Amino acid sequence: MAFDPIQEDCHRLVLEAMRRERVYPLDNTVFIEKAMETFQSNPSSLVFTDRDRSFHLVALATEIVDYRVPLIGDEAQAEEETARAEHELEEACGLDPANWDAKRMLAALEAESNTAYVEYLLAHRDEVRQDFERACNEASDPYSREYAGDLARRPYLRWLAALAARALIAGRYRLALQTAEESLALAADDPADVRLTALLALAKLECTRDDLKRFRGKHATSFLPPVQLRRRHHLAEKAPDAWSLMAELSVAYHEFDLAGATRVLRTILRSYPRAANALYFQAEFPDGVYSRVNVTPGSEDELILAISEATPLLQEGMGSPTNASFASWVATHELVREALEQQTSRAETAMRPRMDGEN
Repeated sequence: MAFDPIQEDCHRLVLEAMRRERVYPLDNTVFIEKAMETFQSNPSSLVFTDRDRSFHLVALATEIVDYRVPLIGDEAQAEEETARAEHELEEACGLDPANWDAKRMLAALEAESNTAYVEYLLAHRDEVRQDFERACNEASDPYSREYAGDLARRPYLRWLAALAARALIAGRYRLALQTAEESLALAADDPADVRLTALLALAKLECTRDDLKRFRGKHATSFLPPVQLRRRHHLAEKAPDAWSLMAELSVAYHEFDLAGATRVLRTILRSYPRAANALYFQAEFPDGVYSRVNVTPGSEDELILAISEATPLLQEGMGSPTNASFASWVATHELVREALEQQTSRAETAMRPRMDGEN
């Protein structure tokens, strides 16, 4: 799921170490393993340039704002940690004016509203694309070509993914879908997971289930499971993701096909652990600032994240945004209620004192 900032920081620093020491060819396993061990023990020892330091600060800030702050219960401490991350991002921008990840993340933290953030992303999108294209066109050595082949495009893909996700929240569904299509045209394997946002945008645009199927067929490469899963039983490739299921659920409900919606709901409950809790509470999870946060595929966290991103869908129908008819239909559905009762019963049984005479 999504991008790993620590892994990317490692790849960047190892590549620059190879450039400095003129290691070639680039698949020198011994050098790479040694450099990765150095990174794991002391990543700062591989930082030599302002550009190196700039992205390293982005990785550090991401760990704070995307993975630490959402879990902090104390508001004052959360604000202190966020301020620390902002300081690191400001330093990163100063060290490398072309660090678009740092600029985007800082803008996300400082924007007065989601609409303002969307406008910022739109205003600078062409500049980010031009920097990526320049890196590709000016690559004149093996190290620059290696960088241009993957690492150089990632900030632009993250920019497009952020724009698509925030446009969805802003109610600009066609912009969200168009931006996702632009990203998928650039990277068919979709490392930014922007296809997931596109599915939700399609559902908001009142597409049909055939439209969803056509989109998945058009971008089949992006929906393939990781290589290690593809080597397993063929059924592993047929497991639907939570975003696809939420989009299908929304479309069926919108078409008044409550029997079909119920079938999708049953699939969700069977596919994810403790799914009833997630479907009932429909908690909103903070958006990742660097990229969509990493969660384990098939986990409860994945479902919680997908439901949170599907909030614009759940708010459809009669009623207030916090009690919209679709959201209420999901939360109070008989299948969800029964699953919640079963979970409660199992929990009570597990906590009940044993009566077999043992102490």
